[in-house]
Amino acid sequence: MNSKLIVIIVAAIVVIGGVAAYLIMSGAFGKKDVGGYGLEVFGNVDGDNDVDEKDAKLLQDYIDAKEKGTTVPKITTEFADVNNDSKIDSKDVECIKKIASGKATEIRFLDGNGKDMTVSTDISRIGAEYFCNTELCMILGVIDKVVAVDYAPYQLKDFYFQNEAQRDAVLNMHSMNTPDYDLINSYELDILFSFSYDPDLIYTKQTKLVDCDVVYLGLYTPDLIAAENSSYVHGILKAGYILNKVDRAEAYVDWILGQLNYLMDKTKNIAEEDKPHVIMTNYQNSYLSDDARTNMTLYNKNDPQGQAVIVAGGHNVLQDISESGYSEKGKYSLAVQYDAVFNDDPAVYVDYIFCHTVEYTYAGTAMSGVSHGYCTNDYSDFEVAWTYANNKEMVKAELDGPDYLHIDSGDLRNGCSGGVLLAAYIAKIINPDIFSDLNPYKLHNSYVKEWLGVSGYDVTEDAVVIYKQL
Repeated sequence: MNSKLIVIIVAAIVVIGGVAAYLIMSGAFGKKDVGGYGLEVFGNVDGDNDVDEKDAKLLQDYIDAKEKGTTVPKITTEFADVNNDSKIDSKDVECIKKIASGKATEIRFLDGNGKDMTVSTDISRIGAEYFCNTELCMILGVIDKVVAVDYAPYQLKDFYFQNEAQRDAVLNMHSMNTPDYDLINSYELDILFSFSYDPDLIYTKQTKLVDCDVVYLGLYTPDLIAAENSSYVHGILKAGYILNKVDRAEAYVDWILGQLNYLMDKTKNIAEEDKPHVIMTNYQNSYLSDDARTNMTLYNKNDPQGQAVIVAGGHNVLQDISESGYSEKGKYSLAVQYDAVFNDDPAVYVDYIFCHTVEYTYAGTAMSGVSHGYCTNDYSDFEVAWTYANNKEMVKAELDGPDYLHIDSGDLRNGCSGGVLLAAYIAKIINPDIFSDLNPYKLHNSYVKEWLGVSGYDVTEDAVVIYKQL
């Protein structure tokens, strides 16, 4: 790869097409093909990925063997005390049977932070924070129970709530980073799905919201590299038990893992020296959008953007930048001076840049100049940003031409496809020969129709996803 620079302003879900889309539509991935990890729901005593009658039988055999003094079968004792009474007995077996049959009144599980909690399954009024939880409710077929969302998804309610009466009635929780608890209590929620993973904020919400379970599923931290064991995949499955939508949750996890397997099978044999060199950054508040700034934020492998590069068969340029070029270091990203990226060092070169954009934030604000997503088909803001970034001196020096710069929608990163759609778009752009059979738009449309349940919608005509379009 020579110094071709593609700037892609990204916000983040990932898409796959072609063969992958066929696999999705044909159901080629079996319902139980969700990995060999241990689902963190109490009752899963055999340590697989579900709670079923096999768990009930195994626990009964364990109890019987203990009573008789015979050989005790191996179980995952951590998840055996289903009713949380500090005993493992026949009452736990009965609890497992109820969970397996979909008749449990409570589900005990570990949340996305590993906290032990029990929630009621009697749920008719759901509060969903941010895009990922809202989309998960669509995916699991419970969007009709969502009565309130926070600021960002509320701005996209015309897309998320296809039923006109519900769209008109859905309530705005505004910023859930600094909640108005009196307002939210007036909504009489049964459960709130939190986007924030901050234990202190979650605890405060739980203590201040009346008769409402506050659940952090773990959707904040997808792991595209080891998805089977991620809190993200676990969180989807846990939501299936909480909302009595186990089959749908398992099928969706199959879809995610299937798409990732498709991508990584295609890229696993690319030699490191042959991988395109990619930077994952953001457009706003950076050198690319503001002449007064000299810094850029680069995302590492803890962030879905950094993971998407690896899945798509790219090399993250951040690995090549010495720490002397860092101006600020965080868990998910690093701030660097632009001359740490664009310079004469032969060890640091760039073939592609993908830039993340955000329009509506979790903090309850709107960013100007980057209108995009599912509720607009006007590309004018993206065209302006694309032109501005292309005219940066360092970018022009690196690029072979303006068509190597792309911008994509913030909904991609923060939705519920966990970076899978993002990785697919990147794969098609940086490795077009390897992914000649991949059509990200086709896969994205499949995600919208088959999983979100939105019919008669075409992301190439009805949304602003990527500029310039592929």
